[in-house]
Amino acid sequence: MAEQDLFGEVPAPVARPRQSRPRPSASAPQHTWFFALRPALTDAARLDAFAEKLMTSHGVTGKRVGAERLHITLELVGHDSDERVVEAACRAADAVRFPAIDARFDAAVTFSAPSGPFVLLGSDGLDAVRELRTALGCAMAEHGFTPQRSYEPHMTLGYDPRNRVERAAIDPIGFRIAEFALVKSHIGMSRHEVLRVWPLNG
Repeated sequence: MAEQDLFGEVPAPVARPRQSRPRPSASAPQHTWFFALRPALTDAARLDAFAEKLMTSHGVTGKRVGAERLHITLELVGHDSDERVVEAACRAADAVRFPAIDARFDAAVTFSAPSGPFVLLGSDGLDAVRELRTALGCAMAEHGFTPQRSYEPHMTLGYDPRNRVERAAIDPIGFRIAEFALVKSHIGMSRHEVLRVWPLNG
């Protein structure tokens, strides 16, 4: 199952809340807010060591993301979002009730973006992630956001625009997920700031 249609035949939800002071369109964003699943410290270290070996074996020589920034994105909140938008996203997350889940990856590939993201993918081992994302996306739609209709859960391990890898099977690897988080990414600084977490115990 590569991609998920979040809303099927249901009409698209209303537009995402408008920011009170949007940045000029010509100016690159400085921050991005998004919901994500993040491995615990021990799992992150294990996944990062796995990433190093996997990238080497496939000739991927670019920079690794690093253990502290490994994650699975659930849903974008916005770029340079104002406080009102972030608060609306938090209210949506407050409504999500979901049990702890396991994520399991079984393939790796380089996405087509110019930066050459080298990522882990999964088939049925990521079904619970897809279901959680649907629950969060529906809650966000009720608060004025417009989630993307298609969704392919993945974990980016590194970036290499020169050495690209076709989709290849790997030895399965995964981690237990007990919470999801609202993350603020400081663009260009390789820094993720966790603003709030929600436990998965539904």
